[in-house]
Amino acid sequence: MNKKLKELTVLYEISKVLTTSLDLKIIGQNILKILSDQLSMERGSLTLLDIESHEIVIKVAYGLSEDEIQRGKYRIGEGITGEVIEKGEPIVVPDISLEPRFLNRTGARKKIKDFPLSFICVPIKVGNEVLGTLSIDKKRPDNLDELNNDEDLLTAIAYFIGPAVKLKQNTNEEKKRLIEENINLRNELKDKYKIDNMVGNSPHMVEIYKKVLQVSKSNATVLLRGESGTGKELIAKAIHFNSNRADGPFIKVSCAALPETLLEDELFGHTKGAFTGAFETRIGRFELASGGTLFLDE
Repeated sequence: MNKKLKELTVLYEISKVLTTSLDLKIIGQNILKILSDQLSMERGSLTLLDIESHEIVIKVAYGLSEDEIQRGKYRIGEGITGEVIEKGEPIVVPDISLEPRFLNRTGARKKIKDFPLSFICVPIKVGNEVLGTLSIDKKRPDNLDELNNDEDLLTAIAYFIGPAVKLKQNTNEEKKRLIEENINLRNELKDKYKIDNMVGNSPHMVEIYKKVLQVSKSNATVLLRGESGTGKELIAKAIHFNSNRADGPFIKVSCAALPETLLEDELFGHTKGAFTGAFETRIGRFELASGGTLFLDE
């Protein structure tokens, strides 16, 4: 196979990888496997720049042990990888044994002088934003022009990888934002239903407050009685948010609004195919409330 056809084959195989999964780790592993098969790569890695810590870490690697991956961490501007991140430009090292900038941080290249290796590291970018690097090391070729060809190919591959990395980055940021928002909302609910925020200081209300604090420390079933509009749900939430189940769900079921024939299914759910019309599994309210509180109204 001639050189151009080989490069086109690599790019075609990698384009297929990028359309078969949204998992960046799977994408990276498959790409590095292709590079190993086609470029006689000894090792390869995909690193990402952590936005918060500004640390460069290995996300996916080929030919490295788990311990070596954990050791492969850099700061911006540190070593070859850090310099590629800092400048956003590829670096080709024909012989890493002669390059003082090559830190061998992973410790994987223990016999560099006995087995001369070349190292190619290219930036993964979207626009002008550098997100990480794609790098390989391979046995030093007799014709060093081969390294320039490999650099061009890796640069093209990194261009394809960029959007997938950016998508993963955006997804992680959105997930983190939603978690923080959820925690803030839960804290607001806890504050809202603290006993201190409930109105009323008559002897009867004081007695209710005492019972709320007493029963919230247990897992006992509680019966709340009172006329409609007297605040039974408010008391139920006060019990929930003052208990050790406060971080769990508070699930309300309005029993009076459900026909008797549907109530069992609402509370206990059903499995797919359990009866005619059960086209999918339905989780019941008891299961949804696991670890939290189930409030059966009316």
